[in-house]
Amino acid sequence: MSAMHRRIVEAYGPHVLKRSILSIREGAGVMEHFMAGRGIRTALEIGTYRGVGAAEISQFAERVITIDLVHGRMEQLGEKWDRHAFWRSLGIENIELRLVRNDAEKAELIRSLEFDFAFVDGAHDERVRDDFELVKRCGRVLFHDVDSRGKAELDHVYNFVMSLPRHELEQRDIFALWIDSSRRSQP
Repeated sequence: MSAMHRRIVEAYGPHVLKRSILSIREGAGVMEHFMAGRGIRTALEIGTYRGVGAAEISQFAERVITIDLVHGRMEQLGEKWDRHAFWRSLGIENIELRLVRNDAEKAELIRSLEFDFAFVDGAHDERVRDDFELVKRCGRVLFHDVDSRGKAELDHVYNFVMSLPRHELEQRDIFALWIDSSRRSQP
């Protein structure tokens, strides 16, 4: 359990981790493995939900830009949650939330940003390929939910990630880090 994970649970209880990267299979340890000591200046996260993942990422990057839909999963489920208040309560000041109306607006925004690490945890359907195409220029892309569930409609992320060159992937549980092989010498 990371220090941030512990702080979140102490302040909000374990229920706040539901649907976050910290709720499944030692997600905090995986994030630390892939991010700590890598000199990440700006991390881009696609898929914010409550902002728990962004809080974890904030420990390992100078700046975090997290993108979600104005009417994303949290809103679709009718949850009320103030992400900014959540981050402030944890003393986090390096996260910028950007809400977009649709995938076209998301694409336009991402094209305008500079970042050196991306975490893709938004669409879990065939659009995962589109997200990758938008962010791969940074050279380091971490995917979540890289697990085969045995059903085509549930395996989009897994199938896409497994289509990438294996020598460019490092897997840990249901996470996979893609590193552009021409940049392998980077931290």
